Amino acid sequence: MVPAVASPELSRVSGADRYATSVAATRRAFPTGSTAPVVYLVSGTSRSEGYGAVAAAASQGGAVLLTRPDGIPSAVAAELDRLDPTRIVLVGSTTTLATEVAQSATRYAPTVERVSGGGAAGTSQALNRAAFTEATKAWVVTSASATDSIVGATAAGAHRSPVIVLDGRKADLPSANASLLRDLGVTNVTVVGSSAAVSTGIESDLKSLLGSANVVRASGTDRYAVASRVNALAWPAMAPGTAYLASGEETTNAFAGALLAARQKRPLYVTVPFCSPAGTRPSLAGPGVTRVALLGGEGSVRVLAGRLEACRSIDASSSLWALVNKRRALVPKTYVPSKLVVPSMSYANSERLRPEAAAALVSMAAASAAEGAGRIGITSGYRSYETQRSVYNTRVATHGQAYADKWILRPGHSEHQTGLSVDLKPIGRSNCTSHTCIDETPQGVWLAKNSWRFGFVLRYENGYTSTTGINFEPWHFRFIGGPIAKGYRDGGWHTFEQFLGQPAAPTY
Repeated sequence: MVPAVASPELSRVSGADRYATSVAATRRAFPTGSTAPVVYLVSGTSRSEGYGAVAAAASQGGAVLLTRPDGIPSAVAAELDRLDPTRIVLVGSTTTLATEVAQSATRYAPTVERVSGGGAAGTSQALNRAAFTEATKAWVVTSASATDSIVGATAAGAHRSPVIVLDGRKADLPSANASLLRDLGVTNVTVVGSSAAVSTGIESDLKSLLGSANVVRASGTDRYAVASRVNALAWPAMAPGTAYLASGEETTNAFAGALLAARQKRPLYVTVPFCSPAGTRPSLAGPGVTRVALLGGEGSVRVLAGRLEACRSIDASSSLWALVNKRRALVPKTYVPSKLVVPSMSYANSERLRPEAAAALVSMAAASAAEGAGRIGITSGYRSYETQRSVYNTRVATHGQAYADKWILRPGHSEHQTGLSVDLKPIGRSNCTSHTCIDETPQGVWLAKNSWRFGFVLRYENGYTSTTGINFEPWHFRFIGGPIAKGYRDGGWHTFEQFLGQPAAPTY
């Protein structure tokens, strides 16, 4: 048995936007010196009609590129010129891709045609009729699920087989789809998704047509598990190599890279943008994956997901990853951590933190001193609901509520109540003896640059009040754990809200 790879090699396929990302993918699929006989152009803003293009292009040795619905972007135009196709296929009606796209496409290929069937299901049917004369295997997906559709289309393309896109809510298999399966000679079908995605009626009709043993369903508890099951069925004994990984929340980049994966006969998985979910992680950690190629930029899928960092809750108040802000209260608002300790360091001032945060802070304080930045102490650690209410009310009384709300979070909304946040101050600096001016000291400069090494992030950076709702606090550090702090720093993130893909919280 081939052992699992401890840490798959990472790469990224991305561009400045969705169109440039699709170009980056075709450049890998068709290296310098190679051409594509046919290129399918799919709308970058309405991709549902284009799933069948992935399988069709893969079967014909062609490419898929995303384009604007009203014109061809310059990066895509340059790639069409490089690929030098003899045929360009516009996927969808003139409502999906305007006549201007067709007119521009004539500059890059002697033959330009349009394939449309009045929606995702009809266009899929038309694409399959045009691209396939025979096939023994097919994948059936619902047009209502972008993740199921693109993962199924990639698996189909990798096996040079058609993908049947239909309305999975229908009670019966449409006659047009049944006729296509018979005409192509399909003997085996994989139904992608649960019965809520593709009805049991459709599955039953497929079994009547092909035999019960020849129809399998790839289902799972969520979109991530479904994708893993699709790939497990498509590659029951996958040879070691690359797996493609894209966000399961917004599938534009997944679509942009699908043809690359299909052309290389490799699987496409989907993930939570900032971590590896339970439905995906075991597959990517298996022996068939030695490299993970991330589709899209850091804003789409974080390096942390590629590193297979297991997901933790961002909702549970006890989680290291809990996101607490003006719009996300603790549950309950009076939450108290199960255990709190005083960090074993000088100048702790009897302030308490959760044990993991306390241990990390001790190490960080020692490193600050050892590396020449100076000593640090604690101004404030854990605060109870009552303490936070007192702090907030005092600030309201002295400065007014508008001012207070820019500096102090209301009780039930403060990270200090989690026991994972700490306000730090410099020790032994004549120019600053308070936490409020720590950024003007070597300690503050060092902490801003190095806190990630110990699992902390500077929570309220300068210039991001519109996202966090809190003014710049160079003293406030939040413990989130080593791997995620490293991913946060490596990705160039500045707010926990943005890193987690959550809405800004400037107000309550």
